[in-house]
Amino acid sequence: MITNLPFETIIISFVIGIASGAIGAFIILRRMALVGDALSHVALPGIALALIYGIDPFWGVVSFCVAGVMIVWMLERKTRLHSDALIGLLFTFSLAIGILTIPDTEILESLFGTFAPLSFPVFVFITGAGILLTALTFLFAKRFLFSIISPDLAHIESPRSSRWYDLAFFIIFAFIVALGIKLVGTLLMGALTIIPASIAKNISRSMSGYIIISALFGGFTSLFGVTLASKMGFLPGPTIILLGIGLFAVSLFFTRKT
Repeated sequence: MITNLPFETIIISFVIGIASGAIGAFIILRRMALVGDALSHVALPGIALALIYGIDPFWGVVSFCVAGVMIVWMLERKTRLHSDALIGLLFTFSLAIGILTIPDTEILESLFGTFAPLSFPVFVFITGAGILLTALTFLFAKRFLFSIISPDLAHIESPRSSRWYDLAFFIIFAFIVALGIKLVGTLLMGALTIIPASIAKNISRSMSGYIIISALFGGFTSLFGVTLASKMGFLPGPTIILLGIGLFAVSLFFTRKT
């Protein structure tokens, strides 16, 4: 049983949770709830490749997640398939490769997260990147909302900038998913982006409130989840998600009537 929760884990759990909740608000609005699950599995070959070459698996995760959305973004413009279909194809390919190549001893941690200590460079990178990505999400919030509410108008107004904002959204999303995989695991990271947003959608009264509440619920769910997991000796990923589902169930009693 883990009783002493490392300070680094406390910090990154809160930072990752806030970032996941913030971007998750837009994921729900774009009806891409399952894309986070698919994208997180793209990281599996990156984990395998990093282990083969003796590199920290975290860097393999980041590289493959970002490369994955770049490939999807380019293919979306070359085919008639939507991004969710392309990510789904990439997901099945990556999952198959990852399961075949990741050692059995690493599978559980890869799928469900771990409390394994982080190197100082990785801790600094996750913390700094998480704060930066959250700031960028709020900075581009109006533009992201414009693209969701009226994508055709956004494209007509500025075709080139519309495409680049779409790319920026996917890269931010990919980075946030990559940052959280170490803690939550590839199997459940997608849920960390949609559960806080689902709670916020039930109880928020405005669009700005929705995004802020989603970010806060993400942060506190992640923080309290890892704290509970450390005291009970559970894996962090499933504990965070179950706590989030419990909060979602409670939020149903406060849902706005339309």
